[in-house]
Amino acid sequence: GISLTMTDGAVDYIVDKAMEFNLGARGLRSMCEAILTDAMYELPSKKNVKQFEVTRDYAENRLGHAKIVKRLKAA
Repeated sequence: GISLTMTDGAVDYIVDKAMEFNLGARGLRSMCEAILTDAMYELPSKKNVKQFEVTRDYAENRLGHAKIVKRLKAA
């Protein structure tokens, strides 16, 4: 019951990172999962949250903390 939106800045950032690492669909999916995992687990328990917007800052922050980026850099 939570509406998810992504700002243009967030989408541009994700695309730039996917291009930087020369990722295909699976890599792009992994990046999106890394960005959204915490929200997917935390937001459903918050009864008052009806909408969630992924911004560029949020995407950068989440990818910066994700282990996936370290694996992508190693590949």
